[in-house]
Amino acid sequence: MTILQVLYMIEVTRHRSISKAAEALLVSQPALSLQIKHLEEELGYPLFHRTTQGVSLTKAGTVFYESALPVAESWDRLQSEMKLLGNAACKSMRIAVGARAMSNGLFEAVLAFFEKHQETEVSFVTDLGENPLEALVQNKIDLAIDRMPLDSMISYPEQFSVIELLRERQCILLSPDDPRASCPELPFQTIHGNAIVSGPRNSWDDEIMNLSCQKFGIRVSRVYRADNIDAVMTLIRSGKGAALGPRSFGRRYGVAAVPMLPETEVALNLICLKKNRKHPLLRPLEQFLKTYITQNFTDCE
Repeated sequence: MTILQVLYMIEVTRHRSISKAAEALLVSQPALSLQIKHLEEELGYPLFHRTTQGVSLTKAGTVFYESALPVAESWDRLQSEMKLLGNAACKSMRIAVGARAMSNGLFEAVLAFFEKHQETEVSFVTDLGENPLEALVQNKIDLAIDRMPLDSMISYPEQFSVIELLRERQCILLSPDDPRASCPELPFQTIHGNAIVSGPRNSWDDEIMNLSCQKFGIRVSRVYRADNIDAVMTLIRSGKGAALGPRSFGRRYGVAAVPMLPETEVALNLICLKKNRKHPLLRPLEQFLKTYITQNFTDCE
C-alpha cells in the first residue's frame, strides 16, 4: 500500500466516479483504475461497488475511507512542514534597491510582496555608493533591483542573471528654476561647460556620467558629489549642477526631468548570480513585480 493509492482512493470516494477523480487528479483514468485495483488486491477485499452510474463504497471501503482521512491530513501537514524546511534558504534575503526602484514606486511593491512572506527576514541596502554587482559576487547581498552598468564596466557578465522589469527614458535633471527646465527635450550636449552632480567617485552613476561625457566630447566645469540620493537631488534643486536620471526622479524629488536626446531608455532589472537563480523566492517575486507593473505603470517616463 502506498500513500498515493490512499490519496487516490479518497479522491474517487469524494467524486463517486473514477473518471471525475482522474480528471481532478490530472492522471489518466486507466492509471487511476490500476492503482485502485492494486490496492484492493493487496487488501484482499473490494473498496467500491462499480455501476454504470459511478462507484459507491462497500462496507469495508467505508471503514477504509474513514481510517484513511486522518492519514491524508497528516500527509498534508508533513508536506507543508518539509516545504518550510526546504525553504530554509529563503528565511532571510538581502536586497540592494537602486534609486530608480525607490522613485517609481516599485519599492512599495517589493514591500507588499514580503508582507505575504513574513517568514522571510528581508534586509534592504540603499547605499548610493555600493556597487551591486560586486556586492553580489562578495555575497553581501542576494539580489539587486537596479539598472545595469555599461557593458564595459562589467568584468564577468556571464555570471549574472538579469531579468528586465521595466524601461524608463533617460532625462537630464535640472533645477526647476533653470531656464532649460521648460524645454520638451534637451540634447545631452546641453550640459557642456556646466557643473554636474554625481554619486561618490567610481560609483555607477559617476562612471556612467564620465563615459557619457567622453562619448560626446563634453567637458564640465565642476563635479559635486554626494553619497546618497537625497543629497544629490538637493544639490540639483539648488541649481548646483545637472545629472541624468528617469522622469520619476523629477516627480519624487521635485527636480526638472527633461527627456534627453538622443533618446535613451534604461532598464530596471532584477539581478542575481546565475548560481542563485533557483532561489525559492526569486521566481515568485519576479511574477509579483511584473503583475504589479502591468496593473500600475501606464507609462514609465
